[in-house]
Amino acid sequence: LDKKIYSETPLDPADALADPWRSQGHTVIDLGGDTFTRGRAHPMIDLRLRNERILAEAADPETAVILLDVVLGHGAHADPGPNIAAAIGEARRGAAGEIAFVASVCGTETDPQCRSRQVTALRDADVKVADSNAEAVLWAASILDRG
Repeated sequence: LDKKIYSETPLDPADALADPWRSQGHTVIDLGGDTFTRGRAHPMIDLRLRNERILAEAADPETAVILLDVVLGHGAHADPGPNIAAAIGEARRGAAGEIAFVASVCGTETDPQCRSRQVTALRDADVKVADSNAEAVLWAASILDRG
């Protein structure tokens, strides 16, 4: 993908978001970063901020792909897949256009949340679940390249 990507933590200061709470162009944000976690739990524990951002991005007619990572394990949300899937369902109903959802799930079958259960919940919500975050990024870029 040969496009400018904005972020709240850009590699190049010229690519900084004017407002980290609003996307512009192609945007990648880390909801676990300091900007978003001050005074609140990390979004891998409390999914409200992530789910609110999914709804906001889906309402933007410029949004084509929403890329997510889901982290499992002790200290993470007890059952993130169904919770995120519900937000995605709501987002699709309020979407300004067609949106592809791509995710990776970092975890194992022995995590308290059971990786396959989380993957199934996301796939049931028509999320394309990659085997790694790198693969998920490539899928998202491919979708953008195809238009």
